[in-house]
This record gives sequence, structure tokens and C-alpha cells, in this order.
Amino acid sequence: MQIELYRNDIRQETLNADADWTRIPIAGVTAPETTVVKLSMPILDIQCYWLPDLRLPSQKLHWTVNVKSSIARNFPFLTFFNLEQHNRFALGLDNLIDDIDITARMNQETGDYDITIRIAPTTRGFTLSIDKRPLSWQQCLNEWRATLKIEAPRFPSGAWEPVFCTWYAAHAAVTRQWVEDNAAIAAGLGCGTLIIDDGWCFDIMKRVTPSTIGDWYDTIGDWELSASKFPGFDQHVDAIHKLGMNYLLWVAPSLIGVNSRILRRIRDGVSEKVIEGAHVLNPNRREAAAAVTGKIVDLFNRHDLDGLKIDFIDYFRPDVENPEGQGAHALVAELAAALRRRKPDALIEFRQHYATPGMVPYATQFRAGDVPFDFLDNFNRLCQIRVILGDGIPVHADPLFWRDDELPKNISRHLIASLTGVPMLSMDLRKMSAETREIVRHWLNFYHDHKPTLNHGAWRIRYQLSNVGFAAVSSPEESIVILNEAALLPEALEACSGKVCILNLGGAELSVPGCETFDEKGQPAAVGSIMPGGYGVIR
Repeated sequence: MQIELYRNDIRQETLNADADWTRIPIAGVTAPETTVVKLSMPILDIQCYWLPDLRLPSQKLHWTVNVKSSIARNFPFLTFFNLEQHNRFALGLDNLIDDIDITARMNQETGDYDITIRIAPTTRGFTLSIDKRPLSWQQCLNEWRATLKIEAPRFPSGAWEPVFCTWYAAHAAVTRQWVEDNAAIAAGLGCGTLIIDDGWCFDIMKRVTPSTIGDWYDTIGDWELSASKFPGFDQHVDAIHKLGMNYLLWVAPSLIGVNSRILRRIRDGVSEKVIEGAHVLNPNRREAAAAVTGKIVDLFNRHDLDGLKIDFIDYFRPDVENPEGQGAHALVAELAAALRRRKPDALIEFRQHYATPGMVPYATQFRAGDVPFDFLDNFNRLCQIRVILGDGIPVHADPLFWRDDELPKNISRHLIASLTGVPMLSMDLRKMSAETREIVRHWLNFYHDHKPTLNHGAWRIRYQLSNVGFAAVSSPEESIVILNEAALLPEALEACSGKVCILNLGGAELSVPGCETFDEKGQPAAVGSIMPGGYGVIR
């Protein structure tokens, strides 16, 4: 396989990738110039592909396949494989910071995908990986990720604690009393962390609706507490700490509201375009970025906070023509370092699109994207992050949220899905029925009882054509299977060891002769039959 390297549209050299796995070093630029790499791969025994933005592999070979990446969103990796999920061609770059565009276009004449890789004009050197080994595509991803030699931080114990988040439950209609009432219940159910989401930094009480979302972020950017919502804030934080909970605030350094005071200081450092009431910061404007992060760090230093939920970093969108990857990296690295100077075990939450290998050094927990009401997509997103980051990384569920009159078996399945990561709740717990609290308490107890396996075991993610069939995790003592597709139970059990817990996420009862079974509340059920939302134990 020949690979052509271009600088500013002039071909520089032709390289070869003839081995099953070839790693080719590409020098960085000495002056700004666009780097382009071109190659072709045969569409031979290929029915699927996966890239970091996909929750599930695509079973359609699109005429054009594209992944845009920078430190702020995704990472430069693409794999094509067959129905057996055996890799046929995987491509990766170890430059996780710069803006990169990988495009594969179907060539019907030659039967190939013609691939063009474009890298931002200020790129540093990188290694191009071409992997044609007939392994599981997930194994190819794992082995490529290992070559990156990413140094993960020491994850503090708080990163593994179940979370109560205010977002879906209250949106911006949040107050000190509401938080303290709910936090007390959440702590009793088994939550160890509280996240105050958007709404703490302005006085207006509002919920997300089609009529409010248009200018939702118009005052964001000054990062000052609302005294009307949170009077006596330091005493309030102390009250939460006395419950045994960590306290995190939501921030979004990329958003500068049209009515924020800071906008007057940094007007030249933001986009002209307004999204839901806010401009987007240009992280390349270092003075503007420093002004924003300075306000966030000052907030953190003035109060006894345990960390921050840092949102919307993915608004620094990858763009080879107008790259912001290096600026975004500087902003994130400097902000994380400042938080850790104040508190070495600071909790830092990042969201789905920037739950990537390159971000592992800067966060302590990586959360699934927004999926209210949808436990199956929460499951898919958690599996996606696990595939991307590998084992031993704190992966957090999107906050669980359902109607008050939801069926008990579905409430149970929300919680089962969340066990693919660290559970997170966002319900008004004051209004929760006794039956629902019993279900929630049962599954949070299950999480705490099985923490060593769930957090530090070896995970297997089994994809099907349209869903995740199961996710399973094993330690030397036990295995836990979260089963979505009943027909895959025998396969799921093949690699299990020790005591086996089977959690039924699917819609059908599971027949497991002799299995000890429990309902959604953890109460004993009919032996050998696991109901939807229930679980069974094979000893």
C-alpha cells in the first residue's frame, strides 16, 4: 500500500505500508503549511465501520465517511471491519491535539475507499498507524491506544462515587433549600457527590422548554453566584459536606453570554455567531481565554468546592482551516493544573465528545452525553466511552431521569444500564414514591457491593447490528453481565469466572435453570427466571 505525503499541495514523498501493522513517523512543519496524506484501501470483506463519534458501529458503507478531530472533540481513528467484527483496515494518528480531517470517499471504479487526511497548518510531528491485522476491531483500537502512552492521573476515590445532579430535576429553577433537601435524600440512597448544574450563577428561575432555550446562556461567563438562589453559600457547601458528599459546580468556559459583563472585556476574543444566547470563546486568543479561566479559578479558590463539571469544551469544533486545537489544549491543561494546585484530588468531569484518550490526563470522570428518559442510549453511550478509554477509567452515566409514573421494571433498567459506569441521578427525590426509592436504593447498594469489579474489572462490549448485545465485566472473584439481547446469554457467560450476576436490561424474561433470582427491588423471585429489570446469581 502506497501513502503519499503532500505539503501545501506539493507531493513530498511516497511511503509504503506493506506490513500487517505499519507505524510511519511524519515530521512536523517548520512553518505554517497544510499537511495532506493520501492513500487507498480496498473495499474487500468490509461491511461495517466505526469512528469515535458513533455510539454504535455503522452497518452501512456510506459513500463518504468522515471524522473531524482535535483535543476538544473526538480523536483521529477510523476502522473498517466485517460482520464478524474482524478488522480489515484501521487508521490512527497519535496527534491528539491538532485539528485533523480524515475523509474516506468510495471509488466505484477501483473498488477502493480513497482516503485523504488533512492536518492543521501548525501541526507537530506524528505517527501514522495503518493496521490490517484480522483481529477484533476493538483489540486493534486497544493496541493503538496503548502506543499513545497516555499518563492517567491518580483518580481520587470521589470519582467512583454515585452522583446526584440537579440538571434534569430542576434545570435553572434551583435553590439552596431545594438542593439541601434533595442532597440529604440522595446521600441516604448511596450518592457521594453532588453536582449543581447550570442555573447557580443567575437569578432567573427557569426550566428548559422550546420557548426558553433560544437565549438560555445569555448571561453566562461571569461565574458569580446568585445570592438569591444560594444565600450563605459557604455554609451551604459545609452542610453538603456534612452529609458526606463532594460538591461540584457546573461551568462552561467556551460560552460567553451576550449580556455577560465579561463580554465587554474580551469582545475580540469570541465568535460573531450566537448560539442559544452566547458567543463561543476563541481559545487561540490567549488573553481572552486567560480572563475566562481566571474567573473560574477564582471561584474555585474562594469556596470549599471539591471540583467542577466542565461543559461544552466540544464547542471548540475541529476545523483544519481555522484550527483551535492547540488553544483548546492550553486552556484545558492550564485550568486543570490550576484546580489541582488548589486541591490535588479535585474532581473534574468532562462530557461525551471529549471523553477521549487525549483528555485522560485532565479529568477524573467522563460522562455520557444527554439522554433523558432513554436508558438504552445511556447504555450505548457508556459502552462507547468504555471502548474509547479502556478499563480503569471513571465513566459516568448521564443523569437518570424518568416520569414519576414510569413502570418499576423500566426504572430498574435505567439503573441497570447506569451500572456500565458510575450511576448518576437527577430526579426530584422529595417527590419520589417509596417504591421507587426502594428500587433506587437496591441498585445503588448493588453498585457499592460490587465496586471493585465494576470499577476495576476487565470489560467486554459485544456489539450487534443495531445495538449493544451485552456488556460484561470480570474480576478474579466474580463476573457481572448486563444483558440486552437474550440470545447472547451463552456467549456472555463463556468468559465469566467466579460468581456470576446476570442483570436483565432487555425486554424478555431470561430462563436460567437453577439461577437464584431477584426482582427490581432486590427481593427474591422465581428460581431460574430473571424478569426484565431483575437479576440473577449463578454461584
